[in-house]
Amino acid sequence: MSTAAEHRASCDAFVAHIHLLCAEPGVRVRLSRGRGRPVEECAPMDRYLARRTAHRQGRRAYYTVASLIAMAGPQSTRASAPTPTPASSTRGRPRRPARRPVEPAPPPKPDPAAWYARPNLGATLATAVRRAGHQAERTESLLHVLTRLSDDQLHRRLPAPVTRLLQDGITPDWAVLLNDLVQRPYHRDKVGLRWRDAFYLATPEPRRT
Repeated sequence: MSTAAEHRASCDAFVAHIHLLCAEPGVRVRLSRGRGRPVEECAPMDRYLARRTAHRQGRRAYYTVASLIAMAGPQSTRASAPTPTPASSTRGRPRRPARRPVEPAPPPKPDPAAWYARPNLGATLATAVRRAGHQAERTESLLHVLTRLSDDQLHRRLPAPVTRLLQDGITPDWAVLLNDLVQRPYHRDKVGLRWRDAFYLATPEPRRT
C-alpha cells in the first residue's frame, strides 16, 4: 500500500503521462469523450488508461481528469535536447581526463506543505474571480454546490465549470484535482473544507452593509 506522498507523486506522473498521450490528436479526441461518464461507459479510453488504473482506488477520478486534460487541448511535452557539438569544433583540442562518476545526491523528501500550497479547485475558482472577472457570489455558490454533490454528480458536473475556466485561460492543477477526487469518496467533508478554505483565503472579504 502506497504512502500519501507516494500517491501524490503518482498523481503527478499520471498527469504527465496524459499530457504525452494528448500530443496525438486522435488519442486526445478519444480521451475527451469520457468527460462526465462513469468508467463502465468509457471503453475507448481503456486502451490508454486500464494498465495504469485497473487496480487503483477511485478509478473514475483518473478517467475524469484524463478527459478534462484532453478537453483542454494539446500541451507541449518536448524537452529541449542539448545541441550536439560539431566534430570539427573539437579537432586539435586536448582531451580532458575522464572524471570519476559522482554519486548522485539522494532525492529530497516529499514536503506535504508544498503539495497543499498548490492550488486546489477552490483556489482555482478564486483565481477566476480575481483575474477573469467571474462573479464572486455566483462562483461561491457554485463551489458550495460542488462540495455538496454526490461523487457521481460531481464527476458529471465538473466539465462545465472546468470548460469555462479553460476558456478564460485558467488551468487547474490537474494532479491536485486528481488526488482530491480520489480521496473524496472517503473524506468528502475534509476535501470540501479544503476547497472552501482555499477559496475564501484567496478572495477579498465581502463589504459589510
